[in-house]
Amino acid sequence: MRHILTTLLVLLSVSLWAQPSQKWLFKVGKLYDAEHKTFLTNQQILVVNGIIQAVGPNLTKPVNTKVINLGQCTATPGLMDMHTHLLIHQKQRKDGLEMASKVPANERVRQGLVFAKLNLEAGITTVRDLGNSGQYLDLQLQKRLAHERTIGPTMYVSGPIISPPGGQFYKPAAADSFLIDQEYRVVKGAVDAKAAVEEHIQRGVNVIKVCMNNDKRVLAPEEIKAIVERAHQQGLSVTAHATYDESARDAVLAGVDGIEHGYSLSDSTLQLMAQRGTYLVPTDVSKKTADIKVAGIGMVGKEAEDYATNFLKAIHNRLRRAVAKGVTIVAGSDYYGDIALIERGKGAVDVLLAYHEAGVPVGDVLRYATYNAAKAQGIADKVGLIKAGQKADIVFFSGDLEHNFAQSLFSVKLIVKEGHLVHPPADTSAGRKNLSAGSR
Repeated sequence: MRHILTTLLVLLSVSLWAQPSQKWLFKVGKLYDAEHKTFLTNQQILVVNGIIQAVGPNLTKPVNTKVINLGQCTATPGLMDMHTHLLIHQKQRKDGLEMASKVPANERVRQGLVFAKLNLEAGITTVRDLGNSGQYLDLQLQKRLAHERTIGPTMYVSGPIISPPGGQFYKPAAADSFLIDQEYRVVKGAVDAKAAVEEHIQRGVNVIKVCMNNDKRVLAPEEIKAIVERAHQQGLSVTAHATYDESARDAVLAGVDGIEHGYSLSDSTLQLMAQRGTYLVPTDVSKKTADIKVAGIGMVGKEAEDYATNFLKAIHNRLRRAVAKGVTIVAGSDYYGDIALIERGKGAVDVLLAYHEAGVPVGDVLRYATYNAAKAQGIADKVGLIKAGQKADIVFFSGDLEHNFAQSLFSVKLIVKEGHLVHPPADTSAGRKNLSAGSR
């Protein structure tokens, strides 16, 4: 009986979502144009049946259209986080990942739904989940979010990370060796590497994630080449966890589409990335977050200050050099921690503040998390812009996001996903009154 009831509720949810949505005319003080990296003032956005129909200063309002005045807000395309791990919740301790991976699969999916909702409420309407999700638990979460689209972002998934022996580690403790088989797809040789991609394709992943290096081992050139060739034959992109310059360069030479992290990239590797169109996902942190993380590992005083300062200098330098070389930058937070004072959704959005603190202009930062991200995942025809014909994924931030970025970025007024008002809920009289003072 419970199974039948659950099925009926899911079907009802899908049916209600599929019905034609209301027509909305949003009036905003500022609108971010991700295509041109500019801010336009006093704009209007007409949304019909979940699709943006028109954008401009003085639009004609069709009959039966509800108007929402957000004159003190800045509208942007829905933010996109291209490096998430929604199915892991790691405490800041030495055995954090091992302990997090011992959580039962159904509980990890339940947690993932909670984290997805927090991401959505922070303004993130699309995520790309890159492993550390057991054996295809990400596909389970993806299906849940597709059925109940108001509770989380649209999700693209990689399945288990394809890696050398040891996964992202070299020799875990014997009691934790389960972690490798549970969280990774270890490959040994080019033939096995190709077989791993085939397995992922059969499961229905949206992107291939490889781990180029752990503490001691790397994917061999012939292995990464086999992975890239097979994935590209099936229209799947490949992105590579690469923390060392040498392993990142090997990945670029093999034809990967993106590099994740890339903390120690040389100028020559950045130049190669720019030439080949390989994007970089800098999973950086802001000054505030760096200080909190350093304190969390027990550092205090000058030691903590020096450690955080030196780390920030290094990642800021790497990002500025990448931008100067013409490397395409794509936003990705890699935020999966159980860290005091940093809520999951805001922790993910923090990466944008980190880019800005490195000296990147606001217009460029927002492009990393909208248009560039959509292009990297191959969905720029659907999302990433506030433009006629695009899906209506839109975030409205309180205040002037262009000139008060650090404040407005964490002050979300309204979120629209596929034309539906998803946060705050539109069906509460109080919320409707606050948001729709100009409705008629």
